[in-house]
Amino acid sequence: MHGTSKRLATALVFLALALPARAQQATDLPPALAPFAASIEPAPASVSGLPGRTYVPVYSSVMAMGGGTRIDFSITLSIHNGSATRSIVIERIDYFDTAGKLVEAHLDRPVSLKPYGTMQVVVAQPDTRGGLGANFVVDWTAPTATIEPIVEAVMLASHGTQGYSFLATGRKVER
Repeated sequence: MHGTSKRLATALVFLALALPARAQQATDLPPALAPFAASIEPAPASVSGLPGRTYVPVYSSVMAMGGGTRIDFSITLSIHNGSATRSIVIERIDYFDTAGKLVEAHLDRPVSLKPYGTMQVVVAQPDTRGGLGANFVVDWTAPTATIEPIVEAVMLASHGTQGYSFLATGRKVER
């Protein structure tokens, strides 16, 4: 083999070995987080920093027309890293119902949200398990006290010819 052919063959072998590793890393994410693979990476084995918790009240359903009509909402929870230089480890994204019972855990292991990265969790409109007083709890660890995630939820619904939307901002609470 000539030098150029050897380098090309070596490059192709490298790519063949590297691509499955990258594909495996992407499939390690829960399917709902796959669209955000560029924003998140596996969390370090040892997480250090300042732990925090954000509580976000959301609405799976809202009563309207004096309580005679229920309007069901889709919910999009967004977690943003506002730091330009440091990652934030997201350890837990749990969805609770009106009674405070866990409906669904959206992370099976911590992930690291890259600088300026965003990830989202969606609860589809027909899913009303959360009820009238649903909420999300997001646990995280930030590298410094001045960095914490920005967590918000957008709720959208249509009923007849009317469209409805709400925005809920997360609040840092005791962990």
